[in-house]
Amino acid sequence: MWLALIVRFIKNMEEQSTFSTISVLRWIVFLPGAVGSAWLAWILINILGRFSLVYAGVQSDSFLGQFYFNTAGHAAMAAAFVFIGAKIAPSYRRIIVYCLAGVGLVISGFMLFSAIMIKNYWAIWGGLCVIIGVGAVTYSIYKGETEIE
Repeated sequence: MWLALIVRFIKNMEEQSTFSTISVLRWIVFLPGAVGSAWLAWILINILGRFSLVYAGVQSDSFLGQFYFNTAGHAAMAAAFVFIGAKIAPSYRRIIVYCLAGVGLVISGFMLFSAIMIKNYWAIWGGLCVIIGVGAVTYSIYKGETEIE
């Protein structure tokens, strides 16, 4: 239900003129919206993962559980950051995808640096999954497999 409302809201926004108040608000909100969507993707993956791993008989603190949460959570978080952020922006969406991908890679680089320094291997794996998630969405949009305009 909420997803349908959000999709309808975005389609209505696309019909607005470029210099409207809504357009200015979308430019203001696209970066916080990208961060919020990344956080929401992380939460959804964790909630759905807890239910699916319990159903499969896997403990969430076991190696397999940690592998799932770090891989799926970080990749989904990065993909949502790039894709939803670009969808919120009223124009120049393809350029916004590349900019958000760059921001995501820089942030991941900072996180990887600190994870390597303290030798937190799960954080290193999560940082690599962020790079994979950002790269996969950006490449898909670059090749035209995912429509952003």
